[in-house]
Amino acid sequence: MVKNEKYTGDALFQKTYTDDYFTRHANYGEKDQFLIKNHHESIISHDIFDAAQAVLEQRGKENGVIPKHPKYQNRYPFSGKIICGSCGGTFKRRIHASGKHTYAWCCSTHITDKEKCAMKYIPESDFEYAFVSIMNKLIFGHREVIKPLLTSLRDMNSDATLASIRSMDEKLEENAEQRKVLVGLMTKGYLERPVYTKSNNELLQEAERLQYRKTSLLRFLSSDKQHVNEVSDLLLYTSKADMLTAFDAVLFERFVDRIIVYSRTEIGFELKCGLIFKERSVT
Repeated sequence: MVKNEKYTGDALFQKTYTDDYFTRHANYGEKDQFLIKNHHESIISHDIFDAAQAVLEQRGKENGVIPKHPKYQNRYPFSGKIICGSCGGTFKRRIHASGKHTYAWCCSTHITDKEKCAMKYIPESDFEYAFVSIMNKLIFGHREVIKPLLTSLRDMNSDATLASIRSMDEKLEENAEQRKVLVGLMTKGYLERPVYTKSNNELLQEAERLQYRKTSLLRFLSSDKQHVNEVSDLLLYTSKADMLTAFDAVLFERFVDRIIVYSRTEIGFELKCGLIFKERSVT
């Protein structure tokens, strides 16, 4: 009762919703909610209501309840963080009553009007799997990816950074040429496929590392000390952590700024430290 806004004369609609099987659910973001102020005659003032909320918050603190901690909040880890790469809209969580994907995320624009955005839903498990994959790559390769980046940032000035970016561009061009040569050699029969595959994969991994570092340096040209601290925090974690075996919501909140959905098969994770990683969706 203390948390019910109706006593102030306001009304919040669609606190619950009914699924396809006529089962009632609490609405934690699956459906839009609407607040209408001064909807009816009030019983208490907003000042009294706000004072009651302050008391509840204080009691929560005394009992060790952290309002925005994932353990105590109703919102999901991905809420407000998934951006549609097609229209720029945010994704909303949906519950599927049938099919193999019970929980999924879909572009809000697509939900409203499919003609404006053709981006289809992506299972929640795909985002979780992609995050685990990215973190495990960073844990495994922190010496090759994060440590050199942190060193560059600490010694960074504009001229040196631009020179580093130009150097990376040259290395990326050289890498692309080497991959073209490999294709030519295999096409002409001078190179067996297993040898080609191994060499090509090594070049692709090198190109990926170079691109990550280049993108990060570009973002950091006008960055402040906070970004350096974020990279340092990520390096500290990845250098000591064991490989993840399951999705960790607290870890996601700690390191990820947002997710960009480029397509149903490609998801981008933009970390708070500035690094951007792309993963293939398993859908």
